[in-house]
Amino acid sequence: MKYWTRLGWFFAAFGLGAGDAAPAGPTARYSVHEATTDEKIPLVVLRDAATGIEAAVAPSQGGELSSLRIEFQGRWVELLYRGRSYQSAEGFRGKAAILWPAVGSSIPLGAKPVNDKIESAYDFDGKRYPMPQHGFARLKPWRVIRSWANASEAAVEVLLTDDADSRKQYPFGFEVRVTYRVTEGRVELQHVVKAAGDNTAPMFFSMGNHIAFAVPLVAGSPGESTTLESPSRVEYLRGADTTPSGATRERSFVPPVLLKNFKAMPAVSVGGYAGDPWFRLADAAGLAVRVSHHAQSVPPAPVVQFNLYGGTAEGFFCPEPFVGVQNSFNKRVGLIELAPGKTWTWQIRVEPERKPF
Repeated sequence: MKYWTRLGWFFAAFGLGAGDAAPAGPTARYSVHEATTDEKIPLVVLRDAATGIEAAVAPSQGGELSSLRIEFQGRWVELLYRGRSYQSAEGFRGKAAILWPAVGSSIPLGAKPVNDKIESAYDFDGKRYPMPQHGFARLKPWRVIRSWANASEAAVEVLLTDDADSRKQYPFGFEVRVTYRVTEGRVELQHVVKAAGDNTAPMFFSMGNHIAFAVPLVAGSPGESTTLESPSRVEYLRGADTTPSGATRERSFVPPVLLKNFKAMPAVSVGGYAGDPWFRLADAAGLAVRVSHHAQSVPPAPVVQFNLYGGTAEGFFCPEPFVGVQNSFNKRVGLIELAPGKTWTWQIRVEPERKPF
């Protein structure tokens, strides 16, 4: 009874009754439960007991994946950099922020620095709108719509809709739904973006996820032995404004390369995949993680499919799945466009692997 009282309070805080959650029994494979971080940030925790994987979502923190833990060699290992930690700290905050409706900075063409900074903004229909780096979705609280656990998965669905504040930055009505699923030893993120039926023009956007893995994946493992693997074909080179200039060069991570020999500070943007793009990070201790994604539609090239950031010295590496291009709002490339009332879907899979690979 005490458990259900706590659970009911937690889901009520996000607009749900306890009856909307369907946690499985204590011996069931899949379960959903509530937790909080040390900073009292509420989490929805999804667990697969059979394969030893657990994902935590923080609705109030941009609806992000806050933690990804797996059982490895008899203990739980946190794969995400700064997973579940919301303490004030310098530098990159880690975890796995949702990037929408823009990826990277938005730099108006011809913009001049003010106090050595260039405003992140874009021009549309004769008006200039501010747009935070990587969009505003990661800065807003999301609402839990429902959660459930059954014989095949544990899941939670979160929602972001337009409001008066978002309209000041982005003049469109929208719904963005993200369903997080833990199933068969992996985590899936299903995104559904819907343009409001009363929008007066096609709604444009790029989308990404800033997923950050700890390096090394297993504490105490030699980080210099961490490898990267991905069948990318193209690197999009950056111009003076730090966004893709249009120039490219060949870039592949097949065969795998040592992370210590790869510099991704500043970030490196890649694409040109023959099929669904994927990236694999492998630790010498016998643990790896594979990130792949599939979009309903992809804009014409140039389009970044993974944005790579970090390294061994930084203690993290981000194989960020992207569908878009940095500064897409101003350069008008790498954009998905949705007519009023239409939807677009995008799925990310995060699959931990234990030896034998």
